[in-house]
Amino acid sequence: MLGGILTASLMVGCIREDRSDCPPTLETRSVVVKVMDSVGGRDITESGEAGGAELYLFTREGDYAGHVAITNDDIMRHVPVRILGRDLDDCWLSVWTNTGTGQQFHVPDEGVGLEDRAVSLIVNDGEYHGIPDNMFFGRLQLASSVGTVPEVVTVMRKNARMHITVRGLDAAFPGERYYFTVRTPDDGYDFNGNPMTGEATVRSAGMFDVYGDFSTTEAFNVIHTDPNASSEDNKVTVCVYEKSVSRAADRLVVSAVVDDDGTPISLPMGQTVNLLIDISENAGLSVRTEITPWNEIYQWESW
Repeated sequence: MLGGILTASLMVGCIREDRSDCPPTLETRSVVVKVMDSVGGRDITESGEAGGAELYLFTREGDYAGHVAITNDDIMRHVPVRILGRDLDDCWLSVWTNTGTGQQFHVPDEGVGLEDRAVSLIVNDGEYHGIPDNMFFGRLQLASSVGTVPEVVTVMRKNARMHITVRGLDAAFPGERYYFTVRTPDDGYDFNGNPMTGEATVRSAGMFDVYGDFSTTEAFNVIHTDPNASSEDNKVTVCVYEKSVSRAADRLVVSAVVDDDGTPISLPMGQTVNLLIDISENAGLSVRTEITPWNEIYQWESW
């Protein structure tokens, strides 16, 4: 471990002029956590939205070496957190916030590396995965030498969001009759913040509006897609189902994997994917997407 507190027993060999038995000198680095909105580049550190942070220390080779926490209040007040250890040059910090109950966070231990799993979605009822929290993530490689001012690690929103609308369903039926599923190619992240392969399916309810469009009741979080993965390995499938009344299984109404331009549906980090699936008689099947900032829902034109 790089971190640790010197005890009296460790100091025994230092009580003489020959210091060959002394343990290596501990050094201290200071780090400030900065919170940014992923898209707009706004500094939201003082909003308190990110909550407290867990900072996981890894050696320059990527092996787990220690942990320190900082409170939400200290983040909002830009208070530096002290990293104590030996040979901290070029070490890595993997920083996470809001890792509450919406997902499983794998607290690292000896032998864990940066490429090991940090986050897994929780499976509910053995079929659908849970909705993850509004996590923030950042990574920092410490400088090669101690500086005179604290280093800054920037954390940003980690997940993507989705808001789905279907046009052309029979609004004479109650909204409870239909539901959405979103199947993604990844079900978590590693300590580098990269999506980890493992198919996940989340389910969301919906409701009809005054125009007869059926939409998710609110935007919901999902694991973002890997921008460096191939389209085949990065496939996102959105489905609409009608609940079974007398059939053995719920009926698939429509599914979509690409938009009208043939572009695969993707889920960019820190942004909201607004998806319109139009199955009305005039449209046949039309799929459109609009990407908006995290807290904005795109209003599709109605007629």
